[in-house]
Amino acid sequence: FTYVHSGFWFVIFIWCGLSCLRVETCCHLVLDVDREPGGKLRGLSMSLSTDIVEVVTHECFLIKNMLCIQQQVALSAYICDRDRTPKNESRAMIPTPRTLVLGDNAAVPSVTYRRGDSTVVNAIVDRGMELLKKEGMCFTTITDNIIDYTSLSMATIRYEAPGGQFPPHVDHCKDSAVFLVSLGCNANFMVRGKGETEVHRFQLRSGDALAFNASTEADILHGVESIDTTPSAACEALAKIFPVFWKHRYGVQCRIYYRPLNDTFTDNATN
Repeated sequence: FTYVHSGFWFVIFIWCGLSCLRVETCCHLVLDVDREPGGKLRGLSMSLSTDIVEVVTHECFLIKNMLCIQQQVALSAYICDRDRTPKNESRAMIPTPRTLVLGDNAAVPSVTYRRGDSTVVNAIVDRGMELLKKEGMCFTTITDNIIDYTSLSMATIRYEAPGGQFPPHVDHCKDSAVFLVSLGCNANFMVRGKGETEVHRFQLRSGDALAFNASTEADILHGVESIDTTPSAACEALAKIFPVFWKHRYGVQCRIYYRPLNDTFTDNATN
């Protein structure tokens, strides 16, 4: 690679990110970013990663390496651009997860979308659902067609390493599924399926996604036990662009609704 101005590489990153979101193949180009002191991009090295879909438990699916680094950059930039979380908040002795304020209304920190909206979030969720359908996965108590959702909402929770955690809980959200994307530091995650005594423990790394049935009937217990301080290669590449990820993990929770749109739905995808 030739030394070029960082602004040029920024344009290339955004273009690649938007292009990569529309690629149907499971093979991703992962870029490892190298910077000179002071932040100037020195160069990029390339490697390949492949989507791996695993069944964690009944109606709970892990997609490893779902987002290539370009997609992670695009999603991180999208969140950063909408983040209105106060910057002068005092740091607690024991930091707790912080839901970011993604817009000007602090009382409603999430963003809502209709199916078919042209956003990074829609593109990621659509591709994830298509991957799961291709593998024969489904949410039997919600829908016969996993990709046929009507709307979704996106909220982002920031966890600090190493003590960030979210207690085990069951979602009780009728006619919905959760599509959870992880950015930054690795999350040590737990899941226990309905009627199970065994707890499934695994890491959600930067670029991984977890999808599960969020209904009461599915009874999927899940939580974040801790955040790793040792970054993955994807986390390092992302943190060189967004330094917050050196010590934090973002849980990007996309709640997918399969019920009909109602009159109270507000389309603020561009807010």
